Amino acid sequence: MYTSVKVPLIGSQDFWDINEKKSDSLLIKPVNNEKFVEKCDAELVSNIDQVYFNSSDFDFTKFELEKLPSILDKKLIANDINKLKVQHEIVEKQLLQLILENQAACDDELDKIGMLQNNLKTSLENCEHAKNRLKLAKRQITTAGLGLLGNCRKKSLILDLLNSLNSIKMLLQTEKKLEELVSQANYAKGIALLLECTQGASAFKQFTCIAALSIKLQDALIMTEEQLDIVLSNMCFNFDNEKYSAVQEAYRRLGKTRIAIDQLHMHYTSAVHSASFDTINLFVNTDKVENNKNSFAFLCQCVPDEQLIPCLIALSKIFWNILQSYKKAADWHKEFKDISTDSEDDIEEYVNQEYISKKFEIGPTRLWGDIITKISNLVFNSNMTKFKFDDFLQVLSILNKHIKIGEEFCNSKSEQLQNDTKKSCINYFHTYHKNCLDELTIFFENESWTPCPVKREFNLFQLQEFRTIKNHIQKSNSSCLTHSRNSSMDSSSISTCEYFHFTSDKSPFDNDLNTTYCEDILDTEMDGNSVCSDDTNNSYEDTDNYNITADNYEKPPLLTNTTLTVMRHCGKYLKICNILKSISEDVVTCLCQLFEYYLYSVHLLFTSDMLPQICSGVNSVKLQSVITRICNTLIQCNHENQDPIIREPVALHVLSLSDANNLYSVSERIVAVESLVFLGEQYKLLHSYLNSLLTSDTSSYSLQQFYNQTVAVAVDLRKPVYGRVMCKSIDYNQVLGMMTKVNWEVKDIMCEHSKYVDFFLQEIRIFFKTLKTSTSHIYLNEQVSYSIWEAIAVLVSSVFIEGFSLAKKCSNAGRALMQLDFTQFMSQINSICPINPLPHKELVEVYIKAYYLPETSLETWTRDHQEYTHKQLLAVINCVCQNNKRLRQKLTNLLEESQQR
Repeated sequence: MYTSVKVPLIGSQDFWDINEKKSDSLLIKPVNNEKFVEKCDAELVSNIDQVYFNSSDFDFTKFELEKLPSILDKKLIANDINKLKVQHEIVEKQLLQLILENQAACDDELDKIGMLQNNLKTSLENCEHAKNRLKLAKRQITTAGLGLLGNCRKKSLILDLLNSLNSIKMLLQTEKKLEELVSQANYAKGIALLLECTQGASAFKQFTCIAALSIKLQDALIMTEEQLDIVLSNMCFNFDNEKYSAVQEAYRRLGKTRIAIDQLHMHYTSAVHSASFDTINLFVNTDKVENNKNSFAFLCQCVPDEQLIPCLIALSKIFWNILQSYKKAADWHKEFKDISTDSEDDIEEYVNQEYISKKFEIGPTRLWGDIITKISNLVFNSNMTKFKFDDFLQVLSILNKHIKIGEEFCNSKSEQLQNDTKKSCINYFHTYHKNCLDELTIFFENESWTPCPVKREFNLFQLQEFRTIKNHIQKSNSSCLTHSRNSSMDSSSISTCEYFHFTSDKSPFDNDLNTTYCEDILDTEMDGNSVCSDDTNNSYEDTDNYNITADNYEKPPLLTNTTLTVMRHCGKYLKICNILKSISEDVVTCLCQLFEYYLYSVHLLFTSDMLPQICSGVNSVKLQSVITRICNTLIQCNHENQDPIIREPVALHVLSLSDANNLYSVSERIVAVESLVFLGEQYKLLHSYLNSLLTSDTSSYSLQQFYNQTVAVAVDLRKPVYGRVMCKSIDYNQVLGMMTKVNWEVKDIMCEHSKYVDFFLQEIRIFFKTLKTSTSHIYLNEQVSYSIWEAIAVLVSSVFIEGFSLAKKCSNAGRALMQLDFTQFMSQINSICPINPLPHKELVEVYIKAYYLPETSLETWTRDHQEYTHKQLLAVINCVCQNNKRLRQKLTNLLEESQQR
């Protein structure tokens, strides 16, 4: 079809002028633009008169001659001839182009014509052969034979009809048979029957009833697939091996094995979503829920705090069933792949199995991610800082079990859950620890400091707080294994036990209920005054026996209710470590703070009364440095712009440290200090276990320093606490007054000791008798006795040195009297003192011997014995150098310089 263009009519002057110009341009200049040439050709063809195309017998010569004018114009005739030639060339060219374009179609048509001729030839030969055979039959076969042939043909037709009717009958009964197979969960046979009937129905589709049946069979097939999908979705909660095998076989017959696996994973995802919503809706506060289109996170916020644990357990059990069902399905496919020996020969089956394997490689991670998201939304949308400790511990235990299940289920570390759990646990624990310290402050302020009647063999392992971790601690203590520094937080919090060994009717969350264990630690047969009611078990006898001979293990330990409270807090702290080892360093630090606060409080409460300078030797430099460190790090009351971690306890009226009637609360002092020492012994039982919880060398070193310094220094608190009682109970000032009255300038050596020695000994005996009365209701072990005697030894040495230093002048006989007095005192004191020799005895002996030193050795002695006070050293110098003023002045100046340094 040519594009119609507007051209001048043939024969007009414009037409000839245009064509003349065009023909001239065609003859003179070659056309370079192809599009322009095509356009000119189209215009020239459109200018050809239509009569040229109307008839094949058209006489174009006559037509052109008739068009000539009456007066011939040679030039005009030449133009017409040129125009006709150009039009003829263009038409000829386009005709050739059309022939070339339709050459392939023409060849195809010729091939079809050839095939048609061959078919006609074959048909003609068949017709001739049939005609010849009919002629032969007409001559050879009788009428009876033709009848038999006719009957055989009818029989064959009837048999075919009967078979067709039976097939149609069977097809019509398919629906009932299919329902029976589906009800029996025999899905594979049902699918096979449907496919067979569908294929058979296609052979009888010409019948109207069969056409309707085909539609019905197709609907039945769709309904069966829907039923299979329903059964497949039920596998998410209650996996049945036989039903699942039947369903997979049915899908395999349908050729939809891969679709079935996709559907299965979609159902598991839907099961997690629907089960979480259904479960949490049972616990939400209906007053806060306005409609049913709330998000899961919003519903979690509507769960009351008291319903969080039941909701979490219920949700965990549902998720456990889903995970267990999924793992059974994965195991089924793994086993099926192993027994499919022909899968390598069947390419399609091999591809299907590889597809299933890939699905079950990535499926668990996605499923576990959905579950962890739901669990996190429920737990971390609640305010757990208000939870009771046991409730929080239960939530932590459930989360830890989820972490362990995730590790086994899909080798997932559940890092986000671990991080959120750690963060929440740290926030809760530090708040809880602060409350525990505040609670201990109240305990210290209201403690009566009377012994708690526990059994003789009591230790912290008998407390119910240590019941669940007792085996771990004892195993750590027995093996003394060094904790591996390579174990990370995540790996340390993952147990190696396999939860999937549980039976289907149990889950790891069945026992997640608060369980209270009974503990038997109190000695019910012992009342408050029967600890030392038997005179044979008392610490002191009337016959000047001041030693303790009873075995320590036969009597219960001295501890208070506050001590029990601290040990219970330790057990609770370690429960958190046992569940979530990632915060062990924080827990161990806070656990050490409990002991530090106990040590600081006992020191503060029972050393608040002033200690005389003469008894300053009972103070321990190491103890004082530890107390100062605790005050700076834990008791920050003196720091500006910094809130204290815990305030100092205030001594209430219960303690009467200045009352001589109860021997300055000596019983309370002993109970307080010995309870601290007992607590330190219990901490030593935890040393190996605490060290195993730490993952860094720095933390392990800090723990070792805590034991070497803080715990070890607890026993040093005995001397300053007990020493204060000694200094107040024994009238050492009277002894010093009597010593000042002694004449140390005697000329003859005395045979009898001074009277102050007997007075001093009598004061000590009276003290122990009073001590016996004041501590009749408690048991004093050997360590207490030794500590008391060490405090007395400090007092004795200080009194003797101070008394000797008061002598203005001293003769050789006076020096011998000093030696006699001290020797007599020591002989008497050794008969009642369990410590032999008495501590600090050598200080007095060295001081007495200093009076015998020659003047030339005095300077060296003074430099080497700076343990004595300036006054005491000056007394020796004055006595020894009383006749050598120059040396005395020199040594006095030396002492002053040393004191300034």
